[in-house]
Amino acid sequence: MIYLLANWKMHTTVDQAVVLVQAVQQGLRERTSRGQQLPTIIICPPFVSLVPLRAVVDERLVLLGAQNCHWDTDGAHTGEISAAMLTGLVQYVLVGHSERRAAGESDEQIAKKVAAVAEAGLTPILFVGEDEPGAGARSQTAHRLRQGTSRIDLSQQAVLVVYEPAWAIGADRAADAEHVAEMVAGLKDLLRRLKVSNPEVLYGGTVKKENIEQFARLDVLDGVGATRASLDAREFLAMIDRMAG
Repeated sequence: MIYLLANWKMHTTVDQAVVLVQAVQQGLRERTSRGQQLPTIIICPPFVSLVPLRAVVDERLVLLGAQNCHWDTDGAHTGEISAAMLTGLVQYVLVGHSERRAAGESDEQIAKKVAAVAEAGLTPILFVGEDEPGAGARSQTAHRLRQGTSRIDLSQQAVLVVYEPAWAIGADRAADAEHVAEMVAGLKDLLRRLKVSNPEVLYGGTVKKENIEQFARLDVLDGVGATRASLDAREFLAMIDRMAG
């Protein structure tokens, strides 16, 4: 596993965000001093915290991402943020999260956002997954991956993909590791057919310190995403320790 993605969603004030990142970084420094290998850690706080966090983040330990963006570079879009506005603050942008799809975001809008992020020189993190478990899971997930990447050249543009079935978000338990492995393998096969030379796919959906080891054992997986567990420095650092095995 390479990546640990923290999506803070609508949590933390600016002051809380700064304190949390500083606590995480202190724990990471202690671990690197002991020779522990760290994953690539990407933290995606609310927009209002990006500027103050940019001033305190140590990019040798933590990278920043944004939770969303608009597809236009500027214009009459009250309350929106463009990918161009995020340059210099973040290296990644989340696109197509199931919560935004549930709020009405379409495949076409998601594809335009992925293209806008790429055009701004940032890396899109595209979320795909099925709404409900069952026979249609593979086809719905593959469709969302194809549509989401339809406006970029995948042979030239890096994209991180997160397999996150909507039914597993905030649930009592994560998706079964065997199911995750099967779905991720299918997504990687599709990405290779779409000309991605080294596809990277993460799993998200109720990942915490108690279950992260079952995903860390999946060779096909390149990392995990977490929300609730990433909002407490001790819990988050414990996840990193268990990823290291």
